[in-house]
Amino acid sequence: MQNAPALGRLVPVSLAEIQEQIAGLTAEERLEVAALIAHLDRAGDAAYQAELDRRAADMDAGKKTTLDELERRHHRLSADGQ
Repeated sequence: MQNAPALGRLVPVSLAEIQEQIAGLTAEERLEVAALIAHLDRAGDAAYQAELDRRAADMDAGKKTTLDELERRHHRLSADGQ
């Protein structure tokens, strides 16, 4: 296995290697990578962190969205071209 890390060690890879690996991912996996990058870009933003904390508190308080509501929102946004 190329670039296989020894236990507990990371092997450095080049940007070109990362890009090549991303290019080989499925569309769903690339979306996950994009979401991670967006999160990392905002991780140092205090307002973003406050919003994440607020949303987590809402969920802890039982304010959650059902699958039906999520699907309705998705269909509405899709119909609006978003």
